[in-house]
Amino acid sequence: MRDLHFETLRDDLERLSVPDGQTRNLRWLVTPLAIGRTGSGDYEIFIRGPAINAASSLVRRHIQHGDWRPQEGGHPFSASRIVLPAAPHFASIAALISIELLRAGIAESRGAQSAFTDVEPIIEMAIRRGALSDEVVIGLIGELTVLRQILLARGGEPAKMLRCLNFWQGWQEGGRDFRIGDHVIEVKTTQATGSIHQFSGLHQLEPSALPSGAMEQMHLMSIGLSASNSVGETLPSMVSSIAKLLSVDSMKTEVADEFIRRVEMYGTISGSGYAHERMQAWSVYATRYAHTFVPRLYRLDDPAMLTLTRDTLAQTFVLAEGLTFTMHIPERVSAFNPVPNWDAELEAMASA
Repeated sequence: MRDLHFETLRDDLERLSVPDGQTRNLRWLVTPLAIGRTGSGDYEIFIRGPAINAASSLVRRHIQHGDWRPQEGGHPFSASRIVLPAAPHFASIAALISIELLRAGIAESRGAQSAFTDVEPIIEMAIRRGALSDEVVIGLIGELTVLRQILLARGGEPAKMLRCLNFWQGWQEGGRDFRIGDHVIEVKTTQATGSIHQFSGLHQLEPSALPSGAMEQMHLMSIGLSASNSVGETLPSMVSSIAKLLSVDSMKTEVADEFIRRVEMYGTISGSGYAHERMQAWSVYATRYAHTFVPRLYRLDDPAMLTLTRDTLAQTFVLAEGLTFTMHIPERVSAFNPVPNWDAELEAMASA
């Protein structure tokens, strides 16, 4: 099988039909290597045998070891599985990875792990646009933490759910993360144990004029998240919990559907988004994230915040355009900053 041609395999995979239900269609290339297609259209690469060890954190998130069935009622086999999205071009990517594994000798004496190690850089490049990065995932979880808190206070008021959903604007590129009346909130998420955040420009800290002529009241929500083996939430569980809140009224399921659509749009500038219905069972999104500190809501108009400003830069040779920087914000900036109860403050904004 080492002489199998890329074009031949790609065409074969493109013709691989999408099965019904929970079954999968499998194409065995050699004893340790198979390609499957699921009922959702996703492509799967199976490396038979003991669990494969990956060096890349991105690839590790895509690999799941377990017992798999070729079809309903078929005999299970033990293998490491890599899932690729259903988009047509992923047939070419699945073919490329498989051909390279064959060339690396996956069916020969050196074994599956050695072949995988040789091909892993190619696998990482191939799947990089197939799932959200760690940074984008925790950024999304941070924003959904704020959205869910706002929605929880509207528990018995389904008519207000869409209004609250519209407060969240971070799913769109280039805008504020949340806009609640005159208040705007920039949500920053970190994997550190303190409020250490990166900013892509001064605009993230600068208030703008509103149509009324007033200035935005700017806030920074600082959230710390780290991967956990036992506590915390996964991205799918958080999305499901918010969709359930939005579906409290059987006549309002379209609001939940709109939320799911907006989640899928998040982060698409850097690749594919998170399609909840299709991807919620993917091992790449099975990581739990726990808070490393209680969320902190800072008021940016507090002089004690010591933020970088254009007036400060005007006294230097540094240009504001293209500037990126990191802030390490103290746990306590001033007597009432951050606010004592971030959830109560959000409720006050949303109720105004």
